[in-house]
Amino acid sequence: MTVKEETRKLTSRQREGRAINAVAELLRRKLSVPNIYLEPSTSLITADVLAVDRGGAGDLHAVEIKLESGLNPIEGRQGNSSSPKDLNEIHATWYQKYCAKLQDIHRQVMSMPAHYRYLAIPIESFDLAIGELTHFGLFPEDGIGRLGVITIRDKGEESPAAEIAVAPERFRVDPTKLKNIETRLLAKNRPDIEVRI
Repeated sequence: MTVKEETRKLTSRQREGRAINAVAELLRRKLSVPNIYLEPSTSLITADVLAVDRGGAGDLHAVEIKLESGLNPIEGRQGNSSSPKDLNEIHATWYQKYCAKLQDIHRQVMSMPAHYRYLAIPIESFDLAIGELTHFGLFPEDGIGRLGVITIRDKGEESPAAEIAVAPERFRVDPTKLKNIETRLLAKNRPDIEVRI
């Protein structure tokens, strides 16, 4: 079996795992001496990657990765019928589900108690998603902060690449939630990736 064949047979969980590593590497390069937690198992924050800048004493960067096929715009163009009317109906149905799913994801990401919040999506989904995300609002009601968007580019046999497509801005975080994360997660768990000084 060649590596190319193995890459094609990856499960959605394996693809997400590779994307988690790509995002962690992006944050490792971007931040100053970050402590990075991969899928922190806690009810305090639902993030696939949580990075704490400045050796664990700085801002929290939380990333939610969404690669599921329901967010792929190519799916909305597929169908078994050759009739343009049927294809339009298939696409319209897919698009309604897409918008509802993206709105739920947006709500989840915007509620994460982190100074910087990101949504990571496949690069193929970016153009369609950014229009909808802008409609839902990249900025919170109080205007402090902006949701960042990271694109994931599948490179086949090579590791996927993660790039910041929309730069985040610092959000305000509830001090009680922040203290809970600091005392119940960060103080008790060793990061999966840390820079030793």
